[in-house]
Amino acid sequence: MVRIVVSKYGNIYDDEVDEILNIMLECYSRLMPHEVSLVDLYLFERSSSVEAFLRSECEELGVMVTPFAEAFFSTHDAWRGVPRVTICLEKVRALPKLVKLGGIRHEVAHTVLHGSLEYYLIQPPLPLLEMSNQFNLPLEYVRNILYLVSIAVKDYEATRFLYSRGYVEDQVEYVKFLLRVSEDDVTSWELSKGNPLLKALYLISILKTVGCAAPLLNDIRFGQEVKQLLVESLSHLPRKLSTIILKFAEEAFPTLGAGTLENIDSIMRKCDQIFKAVLNT
Repeated sequence: MVRIVVSKYGNIYDDEVDEILNIMLECYSRLMPHEVSLVDLYLFERSSSVEAFLRSECEELGVMVTPFAEAFFSTHDAWRGVPRVTICLEKVRALPKLVKLGGIRHEVAHTVLHGSLEYYLIQPPLPLLEMSNQFNLPLEYVRNILYLVSIAVKDYEATRFLYSRGYVEDQVEYVKFLLRVSEDDVTSWELSKGNPLLKALYLISILKTVGCAAPLLNDIRFGQEVKQLLVESLSHLPRKLSTIILKFAEEAFPTLGAGTLENIDSIMRKCDQIFKAVLNT
C-alpha cells in the first residue's frame, strides 16, 4: 500500500481530497509491481498560490519545474527526494471527469517511473553538447533545451505506461485537452519569428504535448482522432516545421525503449533537425 501524505493550502474540501486519493490509490494498485511506498500530495486552492510555491522551490533549490500554464493543472517532481504530486483545485474543479482522471493518473505514472532524483539531476547528453558547439548556444539556453526534452520524454513514457495498463479513454481525453492551442501559444510563436534560437526553443517546448499524444496514435478506436487534433495543433506553424514535429510523434518517440536517460539522448539527437530547419528558414 502506498502512503500518500497530504498537504493542503487554502480551502480544500474533504470530499475533494478523498476523491483524489481514491483515484491515485486505484492507479497505484493497477500499476503494480512498483517500488513506490511514499508520495507527497500538495493540494492548492488557487493557481496563484501554486505559482508562488513553484517560484519559491525554483529559487531555493536552484532547479527548473513545470510551470502551471493554462493547460496544466497538476505536476510531478522529486526534488525533495520523495515523489511529489502538486494539484491546483481551482483548475481541477472546472474539468470534465475524464480529463481530471487522466491528468491525475498521469502524475501517478510519473511517480512510479520517475520518482527519484536521478530523473531530474540529468547531465547534458553528448548530442546536446554537440549542438551547443555547432550552433554556439548560450549555457542557460542549453539548460532550457535539456529540461524541455527531458519532460517530453518522461511524458511520453507516462502515457505509454498508462496505456499499456488499460487506461485509454481517460488518457485520450487528457491528451485532447492538452492539444488545444491557446492564443498564448500562437503569440509565442509569432514573437519568436526573426530569432532562430527562440523558434527552436518554442518548437522543442511543443514536444511535451507531442510526447503525451504519441502512444495513442495507433489506437484502433481513437488513434485517427488524436492524430487529427495533433495536426491541427501544429497548423499555426509553417508546413516544413509542423512536418518535422509530427515525425517526432510518428517515428521518433515510438522507437524509445525502457531507459529514460537513453531515451532523452535519442530525442535530443533528433532535435538537430529542428535547429537546422529554423536556421535555414
